[in-house]
Amino acid sequence: MQRARRWLAGLALFAAVTSSLAPAAAESVDGGATTPSPVISLDTPSGLPMIEWRWRRFSALDYGVGLAGGALTLAMAIVDPLPTHAIQGPVLFDTSVRNALRAPGLQVRYTYRDFSDVGVSLAVTWPFFADALTTAWWYRGSRDTAEQMALIDLEALAVIGAVQGATNVLVSRERPYGADCGNGELPNQADDCVGATRYRSFFSGHTAFSFTGAALICVHHLKHELIGAPWDAVSCAGGYAVAATTSLFRMVADMHYATDVLTGALAGTLVGYGVPLLHYAFPVPRGSAGGHVQLTLAPSPGGASLLGVF
Repeated sequence: MQRARRWLAGLALFAAVTSSLAPAAAESVDGGATTPSPVISLDTPSGLPMIEWRWRRFSALDYGVGLAGGALTLAMAIVDPLPTHAIQGPVLFDTSVRNALRAPGLQVRYTYRDFSDVGVSLAVTWPFFADALTTAWWYRGSRDTAEQMALIDLEALAVIGAVQGATNVLVSRERPYGADCGNGELPNQADDCVGATRYRSFFSGHTAFSFTGAALICVHHLKHELIGAPWDAVSCAGGYAVAATTSLFRMVADMHYATDVLTGALAGTLVGYGVPLLHYAFPVPRGSAGGHVQLTLAPSPGGASLLGVF
C-alpha cells in the first residue's frame, strides 16, 4: 500500500506538468470573449477527427478535492492503525475462500504479492500514460482533452486513496497471515508481524486502486471513443481483467480476506465511475469557454512554484 501511495504522488507530478504544458484552450473573438480552439481535424496519427472536451472542466473545487484527498492519503500511510480492531478475524465466507485460494509456502505467497504490485502499478498508470498521454494527446491530437482526463484520473485516485486509507486506519483489521505470526514460517520478529501493515487488511488498497483504474479506462474510452469499436470495449475489459487478477493475487498471497477484496472492488468502482461522471454529466455548449483553472509551473528561489489562472 505504501508503494501505491508513492505512485499516487508521482502521478500528481505528472498531472501538474501536463497542466503546465497545456496551451490555453480558447482564442479571442469579438468583444474579448473566448471560444474553444478548432476541434475538427484529420491531421492526427489516427486519421480520425481531433476529439474535443465538451464537459465541465476541472475547477478550483476539483483541485481542492484532489489536494485534500492526496494529503489525507499520505497522512493515513504514516499514521498507525488504531489499537482496537473493529473487525476481528474472518467473517462470512472468508475462511472457506482463504482455504481454497491461499498459496502453499511463504515464498510462493511472496511471489504472488509481488505480482499484485505489478498489477496495481499497471492499473493506476494506464489511464495516464496510455489513455491520456498517448491516445488522447498523440493519437487523437487533443492536448486539452488529455489534460482534463489526467486531472480527473488524479482526482479519482486521490479520493479512493483517502477513503481507503482512513478506513484502513479506523477499522484496523488484522491481515489473514496475522494468525500465523510466531508459528512455523512466520516468526514473531518478521517485518510482516511487527509492522503496522499487519493491521491494514480492510479494505484492500490494491483492489480499490485497481478497480478505480479499470473504471477510469472504461468511462474515458466509451465516452470519447478513443480508439474506436471494438477496441474501446476491449480496453475496458482488459482493465477489469487486470483489476480482477490483482485482487485474486492479494488473496492467494494471504494479504487480504475475500471481504476485504470485495469491498475494495465496490469502492474502487464507485469512485472510478463517480468522479468522472460528475464532469461528463454536465456538457458545456460548443462556443462556451466553460471556465477553468490553468496551472503553470514557474521558477522561484530555491525551487519551483505552482501558479493558477482562474
